[in-house]
Amino acid sequence: SLPPSTFSKLFPQNFGPTQPTPTHFFLGGGCGITRATLSPNLLGLPLFNLSRLSEPLSAACSPLHVPWSCVTRFMIRQGTVERIRGPSSRQPEQNVEQFGNPHSNRSIGSLHFLRCDPAFSTVKCRSEKCVAFTLRSDEFRAALAENPMLGEGVIYSLQREVRGMSKLLRRTPLTRQKSVPGANPIVATSIAAGLESFYRSALNAYINSHLTGQKVTKLFPQMHVQIPTRIMYINGTKGIRAYLDDKFDPLDYSNPGLVGFAMMCGPGVGMTPISSLLEATNVKSTKPLYLRWADGVCARMVREIIFAAGLNQASDYIEERVPSEIKSGPLRNLCASLTAGVLSGYLSHVPHNMSALKLMEPSKGYSQIFKEYAAKNEDRMPQTWAAKNRTLGAQVVAVLLPKAVFTRTIQIVGTFALLNGGIYVMRPYSPF
Repeated sequence: SLPPSTFSKLFPQNFGPTQPTPTHFFLGGGCGITRATLSPNLLGLPLFNLSRLSEPLSAACSPLHVPWSCVTRFMIRQGTVERIRGPSSRQPEQNVEQFGNPHSNRSIGSLHFLRCDPAFSTVKCRSEKCVAFTLRSDEFRAALAENPMLGEGVIYSLQREVRGMSKLLRRTPLTRQKSVPGANPIVATSIAAGLESFYRSALNAYINSHLTGQKVTKLFPQMHVQIPTRIMYINGTKGIRAYLDDKFDPLDYSNPGLVGFAMMCGPGVGMTPISSLLEATNVKSTKPLYLRWADGVCARMVREIIFAAGLNQASDYIEERVPSEIKSGPLRNLCASLTAGVLSGYLSHVPHNMSALKLMEPSKGYSQIFKEYAAKNEDRMPQTWAAKNRTLGAQVVAVLLPKAVFTRTIQIVGTFALLNGGIYVMRPYSPF
């Protein structure tokens, strides 16, 4: 047992980088003897190695109560440590924490050691070897007095810690994500959407090829229609979100969760007609473009809701949770776009396939289209299964692991990265 408040004070008074020879001490543990090895590190702080040298002497042994002159902070670097608090008059229930690993940075006494506040806990090394750095209060205060830059670093690290904790407390739920005014200027959004339309068109050609089994004939069909329509679509997706965020606040209603969800779905629903026009340009059909755009509109609406929510709210939601160690704005934006793209690409793939197949074969109902679509997966089922089980298994695979899902996911990932990243980079230079 290693109670921090009852450790023997056995460190040399002037131990530091001028004394490179390690010094060995023995500390009286509660149920055993522990050896402490001290050696200076690069910062001139003692390195404290705890190694269990013997098994407990007896069940009745007790800690050696030789108090420190001042509280010491222990920074666990290696090993597994158990901290026990209570039971006592201050804390009726016993609380046991276990932490530590080969790359641990947990510490003990950090909130008590500066002004020697009393700390009531017992700490035990639970692994064969525990390694920790020690820092005494008087040494720390002397270092602060001698080196003002050290004090500035301590304050900055505390600010970062408080900022990180406050972020955890105020992280915004998915349906409450709001767009920042001016975050999507029309010029920057239009340029990004125009470039992305070529990427999207080429990937759509390959996805349709997977669905039909036919070779890709054109990567960029009717781009004179696709480019302006795509620009209108992306600006509309961003613009509808900004309008709804400006005009409505979910907290003003009795069911803010439902209102927030409806606002998240709004851009996808509003842009479904334009998306339908875009989709129709990639499909061969005897119907003229102004008629065939309506085929598959229900499945397409589901897809557009998932796409718009991923491009807008999900990207912001994930970017808010990117680790604070990643400080670059474009890199944080890219990480969020890639992650949201993977999720949206996977979830929207089946609705996309239903939409595309309905465009190709408008006379068939969705039920028939899905059965024929799922039947293509029967060759992926074990041949020993009964026909009924193979059909059911093929339908499950068609939903959970559909064909061309990788291509669709790559398409959405690239689309999110090009759109969100392009808008982010060009935003400062966009006139409006």
